[in-house]
Amino acid sequence: MTVTTATSTKVLVVNSAFMQEIKDGNPHLANAMQRLHHICSSNENISQISCQLTKVLNTLRVELALQFALEESYGYAEVPESHLCDLNEAAQSTRSEHNVLYGAITELAEAAEELQYRGVESKQLRGLMNDTSQFLRQLRHHEQAENDLIDQSFDLR
Repeated sequence: MTVTTATSTKVLVVNSAFMQEIKDGNPHLANAMQRLHHICSSNENISQISCQLTKVLNTLRVELALQFALEESYGYAEVPESHLCDLNEAAQSTRSEHNVLYGAITELAEAAEELQYRGVESKQLRGLMNDTSQFLRQLRHHEQAENDLIDQSFDLR
């Protein structure tokens, strides 16, 4: 996002110190991601998997809401335009992924709840587990992209 003011044009970059602190300060997010990965590769009874999947997807949704709110409030900053155009585009891209990822986790959590309450069928549960695994890959890719921005921002100093 480029904002033009009377004095200068500003670009969006990662506030590396705050972003790193936010990422390091939420072990519950990493734990939920690990638990979700474990559940998605589980061969337990389908009703146990369904119950666990519902619980962990809801936990991850809450953790992502907090994480994304903190990142958007403190992890990104607008600075005067300079040689930061590449970082601006990357920061815009990763920040815009927050809404997409949050929408995806919400859909997964709601699908898990529906399966649990409507009745679990093995084929549908496996499909949801596959969708959840794909979501986890997207979330890990997003987190890596933000970590890369943090590293690049530290290199500017």
